[in-house]
Amino acid sequence: MSELKPISVRDLLEFSFYGDLKTCGSRILFIQAKADEKKNYIRDLMEYHPESGKITQLTHRGNIGTYQFRDENSVYFCLPEQSNENNKNQENKEEASTGTSLMLLPLDGGEAYQEDVLDLKGASIAAVLEDGKLLMSYSWKEEDEAFKEDADYEVLDESPWYFNGSGFIRHERNGLALYDPKTKALDKDLTGKLNVSAVSAFKNKIYFSGSEMKTVAALQESVFQLDLDTKKVTELTAKKKMSIFSVKACEKGVFIIGSENKRYGLNENPYIYLLNPETGSFDGILGWDEAYGNTVGTDCAVVGGNSDFIDPYTSVLSFVSTIVDHNNLYTFDGSILHEVLEWQGTIHSFGYANETLYFIGAAENELQQLYRLEAGRPVVLSDFNELLKERYVAKVKPIIYLNYANEDQMGWVLYPKDFDPKKTYPGILDIHGGPKTVYGKVFYHEMQLWASEGYFVFFCNPFGADGQGNAYADLRGKYGTDDFKDLMNFTDAVLREVPNLDPNRLSVTGGSYGGFMTNWIIGHTDRFKAAVSQRSISNWISFYGTSDIGPEFTVDQQAAGLEHVSKLWEHSPLAYASQIVTPTLFIHSDEDYRCPLEQGMQMMQSILQKGVPTRMCLFHGENHDLSRTGQVKHRLRRLDEITRWMKKYNPVNHSINNEGKKEGNPQ
Repeated sequence: MSELKPISVRDLLEFSFYGDLKTCGSRILFIQAKADEKKNYIRDLMEYHPESGKITQLTHRGNIGTYQFRDENSVYFCLPEQSNENNKNQENKEEASTGTSLMLLPLDGGEAYQEDVLDLKGASIAAVLEDGKLLMSYSWKEEDEAFKEDADYEVLDESPWYFNGSGFIRHERNGLALYDPKTKALDKDLTGKLNVSAVSAFKNKIYFSGSEMKTVAALQESVFQLDLDTKKVTELTAKKKMSIFSVKACEKGVFIIGSENKRYGLNENPYIYLLNPETGSFDGILGWDEAYGNTVGTDCAVVGGNSDFIDPYTSVLSFVSTIVDHNNLYTFDGSILHEVLEWQGTIHSFGYANETLYFIGAAENELQQLYRLEAGRPVVLSDFNELLKERYVAKVKPIIYLNYANEDQMGWVLYPKDFDPKKTYPGILDIHGGPKTVYGKVFYHEMQLWASEGYFVFFCNPFGADGQGNAYADLRGKYGTDDFKDLMNFTDAVLREVPNLDPNRLSVTGGSYGGFMTNWIIGHTDRFKAAVSQRSISNWISFYGTSDIGPEFTVDQQAAGLEHVSKLWEHSPLAYASQIVTPTLFIHSDEDYRCPLEQGMQMMQSILQKGVPTRMCLFHGENHDLSRTGQVKHRLRRLDEITRWMKKYNPVNHSINNEGKKEGNPQ
């Protein structure tokens, strides 16, 4: 028996999470978040000191969100007005949250203090400009005399009318404002009725992507220029709108990372373009077929990060890309692409201090740490999450399988704690969401939990996943076909390679697209003894009308709209629900507007009427991100619900492996 303790549900409370790394001169700051059952996530600002190698905690407020350097000696951060110390005793905090407290923190000693209270809702600092002024991003709403803010009803007249993580968003827009700390002047009327997304500042110009919101939200945007001297807004790319990932302004012009969606639809990987604001020239200078950013799934990354970074004066763009199952870092100067780091883990946030790369990421089988690149190799600088040294962490073992096209693909298996080659064990197939994301080799709490409970856990990146170019990710019109074949071929390969995995004791689970596939699988095979369908899709016809991305995602991914309901029904798991015999647990949230609650309810009702064991655990006040950033108490309950369901219908009752096959090896 291993002396290492098993991973448990409540280990979530012992983990710490990191991200939002920023640098200024020699200063390296980042956010730490700790899970707390009552307070959810306690977020504070940390600093790494290169001279001493020490990491110190700069704040003890527990509520730090985004921040920006004012200079090398101080940082700004924003809090909703009611979160400020001066408002703790207000009875109605909802009424107090109309503004934003702008806080200033000296980095060399002293407490953060309130610089001002800004008449901006949901504000964050987009940039600190060269003259010391602050470019603020904030939320505003078009006035509607027929609707009152405190009304106990909603008026719906736009699409989308709600958005996952934001709630009902009728007439809400994102705008830009300019704040001068010296004069306390605030200019909110900078971007008119445009709905602003990506933003980049260079000298006296602001460049941003956006569109004018009409009855139906635009799928593609333009890039605009805001001249801070004249306050004039100019549309720069009216003739070439696209889905824009990022905008980065520099001496050479404006890098635009975007896709026209003509080749591979909404999930198409972007090209890198260079826009000359003076001449209007707009050229695609890097046809990047790979993913832009980190799309490796994890349930242990609460704090956000950055996918790219621009040095405005050298005009060198640095960006993260997902390659198969991990992240690499590249630089691009407008002509030459250079691989800075090939890393068999993830990169959640990065920056440069004194021309040295620092990043927060997770290595294989590990949680997040702080790294520095030295002589081309990452060197770990932190000792976060030492708890894992006392826990059984199953190492990922690769499994090669033939996919639907008879090509080699790789998946992985985790061996159960205290594995005995003379015994057989049950297994869990875990399917990622997206579908254009990937599973990697980093620590995944839910999978490690089930391995500690005595299960083999196996997972792969089937057709439709990210990290292998546009063509591999192009699942349009094929949901439930070639991807289903991949998952079944992978399962067969795992059974061949791991003789201790009992073929009669398999379970399946997944969320979002993984929930769709779980629903699809149990309607097409009875090989799984238990299933857990999370935040799933069951009916593309109703999904079209109820999801916050329903119309565009359905038409693009299913290659059919409401004029072809037979095609939508053909690819809907609900159409095959009459064939289900697998006991199935549904996990859903009542504020999930991405895969709405009705999707899970339709599937559950059809199984319930058949007399097949089923259950739904419905979380109030949660959205599509429950498993990643949901309330801590709900995340604990979710893991407990899934694990208990697996134990009930696919229990860990060992039997002797007497089939004379080769014995599996967890390493």
